Amino acid sequence: MQDLDLRRLQTDTFLEFARLANIHQLRLIELFARADLGNITPQQSRALMVLFQARKPMTGRELSRQMGCSEVTISRFVKALVQAHWVERNQDPNDGRAYLLTPTAKARDALPRFVSVSNDLLDQIFSGFSKAQIESLSGAMDRIRTNLQDDQSSSGSS
Repeated sequence: MQDLDLRRLQTDTFLEFARLANIHQLRLIELFARADLGNITPQQSRALMVLFQARKPMTGRELSRQMGCSEVTISRFVKALVQAHWVERNQDPNDGRAYLLTPTAKARDALPRFVSVSNDLLDQIFSGFSKAQIESLSGAMDRIRTNLQDDQSSSGSS
């Protein structure tokens, strides 16, 4: 049995991840509105950024893998992004069942505002942290992700 104080610290730390994610979401919505990007959700903007990073059209399945979301969730994001003219959806010439997703001219024009919002938020989040502290935090987050993925893959084989 683990020490009760350690278990409480683990629980508090894990709950803090959720609180930080919520604060991040609310702050991002506020910054999007200020940057005249108000009709896109943080999750949709993340999908759009993945498409920008790819620098080539992607299928919904590829986007799903990149974001670690279900294809159903990605489908909802894509539908909203297409309706808001952030993303184009075109038939894949190599696979008649798939569609390729690309950012629109509207999205490309707005990219500097997305980058500015992201940079402003990152500056706020990591204010007062040294590079070494950020590297340490990043390493800890990688370890947590690995622990969760290892547990997931071992539970799937049981």
